[in-house]
Amino acid sequence: MAGWFARAVARLEARFPRLERVLGPWHRHRWLRWLTGSGVALAALAFVAFNWLWFSVELPDEPPHPQAALILSADGQELAAVAPEGLRFEIELDDVAPIAVQAVLAAEDRRFYEHGGLDPIGVGRAIWKNLRGGRQGGSTITQQLVKVDYLSRERSLWRKTREAILAVKLERSADKDEILERYLNTVYFGRNAYGIEAAARAYFGTSAAKLTLEQAALLAGLIRSPEGADPAESPEVAEQRRELVLRALVREGAIDDSEAETASAAPIETVPEERGEIDASAAPHFVDFVRAQTLDAVGEELAQSAGLRVFTTIDLAAQQAAEFAVAEVLDGQTPQAALVALDLDGAIRAYVGGRDHDALKVDLVRGGAGGGGGRQPGSTFKPFVLAAALERDMTLGQRFAGPPHLELVVEGKPWSVDNYGNEAFGTLDLVAATAHSVNTVFAQLVQRVGPQAVVDAAHAFGITADLAPNPSIGLGAAEVSPLQLARAYATLANDGNAVEPYAIDRIENSDGDVIWRPDLTPPTRAVPEAIARGVTHALRQVIADGTATRADIGRPAAGKTGTTQDNVDAWFAGYVPGFTAVVWLGNPEGSIPIAEASGRPITGGGLPAQIWQQFMSQALANREPADFPPPPPELLEAPPAPTLTIEPADAGPGDTITVKGTGYDACQAAWYVQLDGTDVASPPETGSTSSERQATLQVPAAPAAGDDAEPPAPVALKVVAYCDDGTGAKPVAEAMSAAPPTTTTSSTTSSSTTTTTEPEETTTTTEPRRTTTTTTTEPEETTTTTRRPKD
Repeated sequence: MAGWFARAVARLEARFPRLERVLGPWHRHRWLRWLTGSGVALAALAFVAFNWLWFSVELPDEPPHPQAALILSADGQELAAVAPEGLRFEIELDDVAPIAVQAVLAAEDRRFYEHGGLDPIGVGRAIWKNLRGGRQGGSTITQQLVKVDYLSRERSLWRKTREAILAVKLERSADKDEILERYLNTVYFGRNAYGIEAAARAYFGTSAAKLTLEQAALLAGLIRSPEGADPAESPEVAEQRRELVLRALVREGAIDDSEAETASAAPIETVPEERGEIDASAAPHFVDFVRAQTLDAVGEELAQSAGLRVFTTIDLAAQQAAEFAVAEVLDGQTPQAALVALDLDGAIRAYVGGRDHDALKVDLVRGGAGGGGGRQPGSTFKPFVLAAALERDMTLGQRFAGPPHLELVVEGKPWSVDNYGNEAFGTLDLVAATAHSVNTVFAQLVQRVGPQAVVDAAHAFGITADLAPNPSIGLGAAEVSPLQLARAYATLANDGNAVEPYAIDRIENSDGDVIWRPDLTPPTRAVPEAIARGVTHALRQVIADGTATRADIGRPAAGKTGTTQDNVDAWFAGYVPGFTAVVWLGNPEGSIPIAEASGRPITGGGLPAQIWQQFMSQALANREPADFPPPPPELLEAPPAPTLTIEPADAGPGDTITVKGTGYDACQAAWYVQLDGTDVASPPETGSTSSERQATLQVPAAPAAGDDAEPPAPVALKVVAYCDDGTGAKPVAEAMSAAPPTTTTSSTTSSSTTTTTEPEETTTTTEPRRTTTTTTTEPEETTTTTRRPKD
């Protein structure tokens, strides 16, 4: 080719003689001729190669960029972003603060709107600065976008050539604003943030539209080397980069010297660095819960890359109130805590899964890392026992003895029960027994209704755990999660209608279209209205004058305390009409007693009730108070007194009499009748819960009289019924034959009378004067011990 070039020059010289004088030196120096020819040849080859590349290298379609999913509160406030492949949000150029756009242009490509994709002036400036010992890139914004979107990161002449060609082609196929918008949504700023919107969130907890001058200058300075200039790692480098961008803005006329000085003097303040898959600042345990549900609802690929907007049920004001209440009440205390609140339809409004999400790797609201298991609920299970009793025609006015200790036999097995602190309560009705959480009274209820009835009631209310029908189930020996317990108490808050707790209201795609909603079951009748209102009536007294006076919020409310044996778990579950909250305190590691900083044991009526009170006072501040509907009047009445009759009514000495009575369903431990003043008594009837009882007695014959003796005067027979409800045998009713004393009440027949004897609170056991009718039940050797709640 060099020879061809020489011949071409010779022909030109022949045609233009003056040219020979100009090219004389070129003819005299062979090396000059060779150099010139080679240069021309290379230029020709470059021209051919460029044209071949121009037509052979196609501009690819814009690649898709995975966008982070946003988890939002019920009113659209951001809770967290889920970004397994980096935090990225697509926004329009108009949604970026103008000063941020100017800062990026000043730092990366000040002639962006003047060049066609390649900037020879910028390249020359970069070369000159690099030769002088500085560092300056020569790539335009368009070239940087091409490198990120279309090319690999290899360093080679071939990649650089393709980059240049694609940059020019991109400039010819898209306008400048479109290219700049794509660049601002793509460029990496460090902290796992891609694009200026993600960077604004990652560094300053704000949006790109709200960036200030000093913030914009800092972000623009990060582009060249984001990891090396992170303010958290290298604050001095970050400050130097910011200063360089501010000077560039002054040179471009975007700001004046005074603005630059003010921004330069401002301290660099960034939010704590988050490099995990989930960036959550509020309700982190709830965010974990929602993320798992989102993956199940729409699939992993869509959930992690399509820029979804997950609208949850959380009320951010209620959530903040819950977190504040836990922190405020437990300031200086060591136990872990959980709190969950449900609205009328089951929407989760507040969710505290523990104190310190990063350190605590389990979600205590759901009972564990995977939502299984839970803790013993203690006396918060007693409402289910009460409901089971009311469904079996008992009333809240029914009275029971509340001794400090009780030995019972339930389904043939012995069961030992103690009151908290071994306190004695005398005889009290079910409302008072609920208010003061009397274990020995509720043990008697479990004995009467049976453990399976308690299990059935708990399941009807909404407890989903697998519950074993053991006697201790009624005192909270099974394990449930706070979320399950909240669901059950929400049934009471909703007047007996059960709801399903839910955390996600809807999921939208990046265009705002709803792509998923939960399949919610409408509230359904789970508990008879009268039963729910009766239980609520009793639970209101717990706050009014029972074990949870610290939970008083100045409006109608109901609830129940719970404290397990050795103060391992402490609960308070409470509600107002349509809104429920449950608080748990304890140690996730196991059965470790919990105590206040002063050393006093923590009970459900202490710190848990205080947390509930503080939370509910704030969460309900904007809701009008409402009262609960009252229970039916008959549910509050005391049951009829036991009755007793004698047949035949005119029986006398030597006769056989039949004694019948009703109202003895509580006499499960034993029931018998005795002829007053004698040793004659019926064998004890044990293990029965029947209301109607019957026994036969043989009246002793009259003593023989002499021939001249007057026959004995007729004597009225008096029969006394004894009932043992587990607290000892007590006389509860009596009947007289013939002419009864005037102090007795009329019997149910015309010839016999019944007198009811109410047991005093300091009960003494009356035993029949006989030696053959008393039986005892020995405990089995295989008795198992269960951890009993103390409250």
